[in-house]
Amino acid sequence: MERKRVGGRFVREDPDGNNGAQPAEKKEKGAAPRPKHCRTFTRAKVAEALPEIVDRFVEEAKKGSIAHAKMLTTLGGLDKGDTPEVKKRRGKSAVAKLMEKMRREPVE
Repeated sequence: MERKRVGGRFVREDPDGNNGAQPAEKKEKGAAPRPKHCRTFTRAKVAEALPEIVDRFVEEAKKGSIAHAKMLTTLGGLDKGDTPEVKKRRGKSAVAKLMEKMRREPVE
């Protein structure tokens, strides 16, 4: 049994003489992705629909919906008062504290 290469891969032949390599079928553009690509797929879909979503939020906020207005201020970055301060990862080291103390206190 002779092994054939198709597209750089070895393929088997059927008893009829047909090779086992079939061209890959292309998926539809809107078809569901594989699980490892779900996050990317979702981000792309949201990015496509974002202008329409924001327009809808604006319409509802103009009608008087407080929840929609609050969401718009949060998305737009106008709501900076609610964001927590970024904390430093570490405090000063013992050497840095000693150096600071030595700078403050003159040596007699």
